[in-house]
Amino acid sequence: MRWMKTLCVLGGLAAAGCATPSAHGNLSSLSVASSQDAAFCEHRIPQENCTRCHPELAPRFQAAKDWCGEHGVPESQCFTCHPDLSFEPLPVLAPGADLVKLSHEGEDVPELAPHAVPGKVTVFDFYADWCPPCRKVDAHMFSLLNTRQDIAYRKLNVVSWDSPLAKRHLGQVENLPYLVVYGKDGKQVRTVKGFDLAALNAALAEAGAR
Repeated sequence: MRWMKTLCVLGGLAAAGCATPSAHGNLSSLSVASSQDAAFCEHRIPQENCTRCHPELAPRFQAAKDWCGEHGVPESQCFTCHPDLSFEPLPVLAPGADLVKLSHEGEDVPELAPHAVPGKVTVFDFYADWCPPCRKVDAHMFSLLNTRQDIAYRKLNVVSWDSPLAKRHLGQVENLPYLVVYGKDGKQVRTVKGFDLAALNAALAEAGAR
């Protein structure tokens, strides 16, 4: 599934499989497993967080506006609306891993080049919390950051397609994640649209060879 502008609105943001915008909420991180070996229930959710197994947890999700009113479960546990949900916790970053968040709430970042790190391959990641594939990119990049010292990861939270950040950089982008890779010489090498780890790895290899 691609997380596109043309799909219906989820809490003011893009989503898929929606009936009406008002019936849906935000995709929060409340459903993410607390550890790599967490048990999953019959609903394919980390048992510790499943509201069907633990109805008493529902108010917590509703307070975070993480609720699919159409299907009566948290938005972050609704496979009907989001068949590619992921619950695995992200790898723990090693000390010194080069990760910086440049935009926290969709605020504008006029230029990327000044934030490219000399001597490192810099990956600029335009993402959103409501985008499950973006989390999969994080998992891949976190693993790389833990094994390579020549990669810098710069995250930019789009928040919505109407944010100042999105309006400046995502005018021709139809789906997230959107990645911009700079080489060690500070020049842009390639962009990767959507969840495509093969294309991302190819861009990283090209950037590292410059």
